[in-house]
Parts: sequence; C-alpha cells; structure tokens
Amino acid sequence: MQPHERIVIVGMAGLFAGSPDLKRFWDVIATGTDATSEPPPGRWLLAPADAYDPRAGTPDKVYATRGGFVEPFTVDVRSLDVEATLVARLDPLFQIALHVAHQAWQSARTEGVDRNRVGVVLGNIVLPTETTSELARETLGRTFEECLGVAGEPARAIEPLNTSAAGLPAGLIARALGLGGGTFTLDAACASSLYALKLAADELIAGRADAMLTGGLSRPDPLYTQMGFSQLRALAAGGRPRPFDAKGDGLIVGEGGGILVLKRLSDAIRDGDTIYGVIAGAGLSNDVDGGLLAPSSEGQLRAMRAAYENAGWDPREVDLVECHATGTPVGDAVELASLTALWGNDGWRRGQCVIGSVKSNVGHALTAAGAAGLLKVLLALHHRTLPPTANFEAPGP
Repeated sequence: MQPHERIVIVGMAGLFAGSPDLKRFWDVIATGTDATSEPPPGRWLLAPADAYDPRAGTPDKVYATRGGFVEPFTVDVRSLDVEATLVARLDPLFQIALHVAHQAWQSARTEGVDRNRVGVVLGNIVLPTETTSELARETLGRTFEECLGVAGEPARAIEPLNTSAAGLPAGLIARALGLGGGTFTLDAACASSLYALKLAADELIAGRADAMLTGGLSRPDPLYTQMGFSQLRALAAGGRPRPFDAKGDGLIVGEGGGILVLKRLSDAIRDGDTIYGVIAGAGLSNDVDGGLLAPSSEGQLRAMRAAYENAGWDPREVDLVECHATGTPVGDAVELASLTALWGNDGWRRGQCVIGSVKSNVGHALTAAGAAGLLKVLLALHHRTLPPTANFEAPGP
C-alpha cells in the first residue's frame, strides 16, 4: 500500500423513492422528476385524513402528508447466509440494508478479496421503526388494559432482532455476506452517510481492511418522522421539495438506503474493477453553533476547506456541487453563503458551477441523504451530465 494512496468507489447500489435501482434513480434525476407522493395505503398507523390538520404545530397532527416512499421489493437471499423466513420477519430497515448491500457487493469485483478483511460502516437513524413502534404499542397497551382491568388481545410474537434496529444493520450485513472485518453503525444525523464513508476510507488507508461497505440507511416509522417534523414546523406546507427555490418552504421526508464498496486504488486496478469515483479528500467539523433546522456557515466552511486542502483542489475549478439543501429557506441560504465564502473574495462568476440537491427528487432521506447525494454525483460523472434540480423555477431571495 502506497502512503496516502487514494480510495476509490468500485461498487454501488441504492433504493429510494421512485427508484428501485440505480437505473431508475438516474432516470428520476436526469428528467428532473419529483418522486415524492402521498403515503401508500397502510404505511401510516393513522389514515392520512385522520392525522392531517392544516394548522402548523397542532399537537399530534401533521400539516403536510407527502413523503419519499420506497416501493415494495424482494430480498434475494439465495447467496446470503440468512434464512428467508427470518428476513420476512425483519423490520423493513433490515430488509433495505440486506437488499442494497447485496446489490452493491455484487456490482464490485470481489472474487479475490479475503472476506475476513472486509468491514462495514453505515449511517442509520436512531428513531423508532415500524416494528419497535408496534412493540411499544403491544407492551404499553397491555399495561394500560391491565391497569383498567380490561381483557386485551394476546401479545403477538416480536422478532427479537427488530429491537436492535438502530445499531445492528452493519453486523447483519456482515453476517449475511460472510464478512469478517470490523462493523459498526453510527448516527451523526444528516451527515451520517458521509461520516461513515470517511471512516470506512480510513480503515483502508490504515491497512486494516482490503475492502469496505459503507453508506447510509433511513427507514424509521414514517408517521413518527412526519409528525416530528410537523411539530418542528420544518415540513414543506406546499407539499414539494424545492431546494434553493423562491417557493421553498420546508423539507419532505424521504427514506431508503445507499451503499458503496470501497477499495484502495492499486487494488482496484489489480482486480479489474470499474472505478466509479475517486475520493480525493474529506473534511469533518463539529458544527457547535448550528441548530436543528439551520447549520452554521462557520462549521460548513471548516469541513469544506479541510476537504479541498486534503484533496489539493481549488474549489473554483469544480463543475458540480451536490448540496445538503433541504428546501428550508434559512438552511439553504446558509449553505449558499458558505459556498460563496469558499469560492473566495471574488465570489463566483456566472456559469462557474452547477449546484443542486437530490432531495428535490426523493425527499430528505435523513441518515441516507449523503449516500443519495453521492450516488447522484457518481451517476452524473458516469453519464457526463450536469443534472437539474427538480421543482426549481426561480432562485430564492
């Protein structure tokens, strides 16, 4: 291994709203399609009409109902070390993890890789899932009924693995694919996917692994997140994700997963891999001055400047910047101010760079958002296309 050898992306897969695979994902992006929708039947515990109240902030109500929902899919377990009957009992989060990780692994050249030297680092949101919410209802509901002296329904069997939905996905993927390297799952909020990517690359740079699976997942209970963001008054009341647009009035919650396979450059060349992208540099910062809905420009600049310095790049030479931009007016304005400062005292020149956000296509996938954005950039490189941002009509003030 050469000192400071660069890390490359040699496999990738994703599952997002309107996008059961990366071909459809690119079609959605390239055509500027908004794949968000009303909740499919049965996805919310309450009927949308019963949960809806147009007055923002009404307790236990949502003032917007659209989201970025993953379509039904089937996990192919034929080459996985996991039983189909178990997969059927698992929370949808685990099913997304297995499905996307398997596809990513198959997309890379792994025949000669020692699986004992392959690890998994994933971002995943620590929020209630559908099965943990069901467990809470079963437990608390019986307790209330017992206190009231009411005979309730007998408790249903809960798959024990579903109680560990926050931290177990990386370990389950490693078990299913027979990987023996280190595994862990982290929650760094919206930065989780890219944080995981950086830590996975560090494993390769340090020589502790020969390949890594990394990325992010997000599949919490969709009514829980919808109601939570309603109480924060962060949802788009207009029902559309509009990053950087004058009509942008909030975010649309999405879900899904994106996973990539990393190797050292020399190993990828030796193995004959397709190289989808090179990780030239990374930068991390602790955004101590930011809030839930608006980041700190100072923190963003520290991260970006560190990444460009690490890569040896001039930020003014970049043609495409995939932004975090969720569609909240304050957050988007902060991010644009950060980019303007990054480009230097002369600011920016017309036509210098395309900026955009995949959240306009699939919603804000929370801990999987960074993976969705990175996959968009890799596909843009592959197709040699600067992609549009959906729902964009006129820039915000």
